[in-house]
Amino acid sequence: MANAKKAPYPLALCVTADDFAAAAKEVLPEKAWVYVSSSAASGLSLKANLDDWSRINFRPRIMRSVSAIDTRRAILGQPGQFPFFVSAMGTLGNAHPGAEPLLARGSTRKGLHMVVSTATSKPLEEIMDAHRDEQRLLGNQSPSRLAFQLYMPVDRSKAKSLIQRVKAAGYHSLWITVDTSILGKRTADRYLQAQELLEQGARERELAAENEFGPAFGGRPVPGYLDPGLSWEDLAWIKQEWSGPIVLKGLQTVEDVKIAVEHGVQGVLLSNHGGRQIHSAPSALMTLLEIRNYYPEALEKLEIYVDGGLRDGADALKALCLGATAVGVGRPYFYAMAAYGMEGIEKCTDVLAEEVEITMKMLGVSSLDQLKPEMVNATRLLNEMWRPETVRARL
Repeated sequence: MANAKKAPYPLALCVTADDFAAAAKEVLPEKAWVYVSSSAASGLSLKANLDDWSRINFRPRIMRSVSAIDTRRAILGQPGQFPFFVSAMGTLGNAHPGAEPLLARGSTRKGLHMVVSTATSKPLEEIMDAHRDEQRLLGNQSPSRLAFQLYMPVDRSKAKSLIQRVKAAGYHSLWITVDTSILGKRTADRYLQAQELLEQGARERELAAENEFGPAFGGRPVPGYLDPGLSWEDLAWIKQEWSGPIVLKGLQTVEDVKIAVEHGVQGVLLSNHGGRQIHSAPSALMTLLEIRNYYPEALEKLEIYVDGGLRDGADALKALCLGATAVGVGRPYFYAMAAYGMEGIEKCTDVLAEEVEITMKMLGVSSLDQLKPEMVNATRLLNEMWRPETVRARL
């Protein structure tokens, strides 16, 4: 279902990350657009993701030398060119025929780390091959690495088989999605399903091509694909199967971050699944503030990433000021690839990277390790942050 239309305007006119969405909407089939743009229920979770970035203000410092800027940020010990990475996104074949291998190549060219979804359109080995081939073309000079996002299937033998494939393929880290005991009610896709039922008389499943672990297209569950029985105890056998770094993806409370630390994982991704799961979820920024206030020790014990709603590279610096290691970017890359292919992937990165550099200079920092909490004013979010009756006793 990849797009067959030409983008409505030249790539040069895309000067913000938001510009790619308008171009993608013109070229994507309706079903693909609904899939990527939709959110849970009435959209409050997605709205929080987008709005909360604007509720934090910078406190710039002046008269500091910023003649040389260093935007590099390591993730799990792997150097990266920027403080943002490509978030896991499923069924990218609906955006472009090059799908995940194309995005892996583009990320590698730009020195970006990328998280590859279980719900890929192409085999995970083919995606890694594309990354390695691009590295070869670049003389192995790119710091880019591929991580793998795991949806846990009910069948543990299948889960172990998939983890072994990921390990054999050479992925650097395993990012386990923990917020999908069931798929959220994705309203726009439900309307589309109802329309199909009326027009066709029966629902037709469209499985992710070439991937036995892929879900049905859109918000349509497949029996056995997601395990509602996933628990903290499962980390024991996962660690036996996987010897590399583990990140838990989808944490939304400080209490669960504390448990993650106790279980010895290397990182957590604060995320509400792009606003696509639970209705009225907290934004990742709100959860990050909970951690800063009620369990700041976590900032020293593991790496903390955030994703959801980032549309300006400058905002990544807000998260880093508050203690995040890096920020994930999803939909903008889907839209950029859909409308412009490889050139779109590279341009999207350039847009975000330029915004990071401009903001660092105006903020008065020359490297990311100079970012501090006092460089932002998060009062508006703090005023709405959850507060336990007894701050420490409940955590």
